[in-house]
Amino acid sequence: MKFAYLAAFVCPALLTVQVSVRAADPDKPMFWSAAQNKDFDKNATAKLNDERHLGTERLLDSAFVAFRNGSGEAELHVKQADLLLIRSGSGTVLVGGEMIEGKPTGPDEIRGKSIRGGTKYPVVAGDTLYIPANTVHQFLMEPGQSFTAMVIKITPKQ
Repeated sequence: MKFAYLAAFVCPALLTVQVSVRAADPDKPMFWSAAQNKDFDKNATAKLNDERHLGTERLLDSAFVAFRNGSGEAELHVKQADLLLIRSGSGTVLVGGEMIEGKPTGPDEIRGKSIRGGTKYPVVAGDTLYIPANTVHQFLMEPGQSFTAMVIKITPKQ
């Protein structure tokens, strides 16, 4: 009987938490000025993790600015696609192929050492690249290269 009472009390609370996590993006229009976007870029650069060669500034649950100044790990997002809007700089994104030494790093996320095969997409400011869900990809940078991109996470229709 104690278990039933605990389940009746705790389970609704857990459901509430799950719903609030999924509903993190606003339900009203959002506007960011050009000046605010420059600030987002600066903030992402200032938050650089030297080990991962990545700094980010979150705008929404589903969108953030990423600054990259070195190659990253191979990554795969099982349920979400990435839409990359390159804002400044240049680099290369390797898409497709086979992930080497991939391991789960979170829910529906796999990261690995590198990719065998795939297609290289050189990117520069003004370019846009869509990476479908469940597709391995990796950011490759030559010494001295860096880029800033708006990354929008998309959950494809089933």
